[in-house]
Amino acid sequence: MKILIVCAKLNGGGAERVGVMLANGFAKRGHNVSMLSNLMVPVVYQVSEQVKLSNLVSTNNNKFTKWFSAIKNVRKTIQKERPDVIIGIMGLCTLISYIANIGFKIPLVMTEHNSFERPASAPMPLYLKVLKFYCNRLYKHITVLTEADKKAIGNRLKGITVMPNPLQLTPVSKIPVKEKIVLAAGRLDSWHYKGLDLLIKAWGKLNGEYTYENGQRSPADEGWRLQIAGTGNEKSLNYLRQLCVEKGVNNSIDFLGFRNDIEDLYKKAEVFVLSSRYEGFGLVLIEAMSQGCACVACDYKGRQSEIITDDSMGLCCEPENIELLANNIGKIVSNDKYRKQVQCNAVERSKHYSLEIITTKWEQYLTSIIK
Repeated sequence: MKILIVCAKLNGGGAERVGVMLANGFAKRGHNVSMLSNLMVPVVYQVSEQVKLSNLVSTNNNKFTKWFSAIKNVRKTIQKERPDVIIGIMGLCTLISYIANIGFKIPLVMTEHNSFERPASAPMPLYLKVLKFYCNRLYKHITVLTEADKKAIGNRLKGITVMPNPLQLTPVSKIPVKEKIVLAAGRLDSWHYKGLDLLIKAWGKLNGEYTYENGQRSPADEGWRLQIAGTGNEKSLNYLRQLCVEKGVNNSIDFLGFRNDIEDLYKKAEVFVLSSRYEGFGLVLIEAMSQGCACVACDYKGRQSEIITDDSMGLCCEPENIELLANNIGKIVSNDKYRKQVQCNAVERSKHYSLEIITTKWEQYLTSIIK
């Protein structure tokens, strides 16, 4: 197939990283892959030499001229390459591709990378509702990350296909030597969405508010530490640090800041916690599982339980339930035998999201929509 992928940039976001992974995966399979992206900003993700990479924009001066030039460049590429299918990475790039594709009628896929539902504590902004449930009516082919999102959409949109994100990391062949670390990862400025306040409160319950009997000691007393990887502004960091002080756990929590060695952090940590109030697809969850972490995930309306399908490969609980979150973390850190079993099963489960498997799913899907 001749595949054109349009992606806003090659750094920063998980959706952009997935776009690069798909481009590389398709090229490795022998497909003719072209990719348009903004090459005027720093490029972090490595694009295969087999992928024909070109600049999406001709200027960065202002948004109007920038995205107008993007439409022209996509149209020129369509005229020159005549792709069999176009894949837009998220809304803006798909809309640009839709406009550029007028008159050509090449199948266009809109890839959604965020949840279609939000809890009352973190409601979806009106503009996002309009984009998701009205602008998406322009497209005949839309991929979403989970069955839960497909169910939430119902009959409001057509042409919905579930396509999980692929795993970038190679699953470990054996469980690495671990340390007594409970790891979490997320932007500190997004602490409410990522539920980092909930995690700190749950850690406080485990180590300060619970009454331990029969000589049992708290996780912190046993040497366990909670580590949070992610950058943020001073205001966010100060809020979270103050919360640690209030809960009496400031001596057992480390804020690691930005890290480019997240794979090593997964390998060292016994446990990984996804405490988000909502999450489209737990990409960090499958990454942690692939490196032998026993995972605890807050599961908004069944999205993460599509990954952790039973207690043998991790534990799920409802979001914003601090008591349950604390209990699940406590269950894993206090039971060595169970934790080791979960770690082994988690690695095996993560293999279902390998780039090879997800690329095959994409190939089958694209073949079905190309006429």
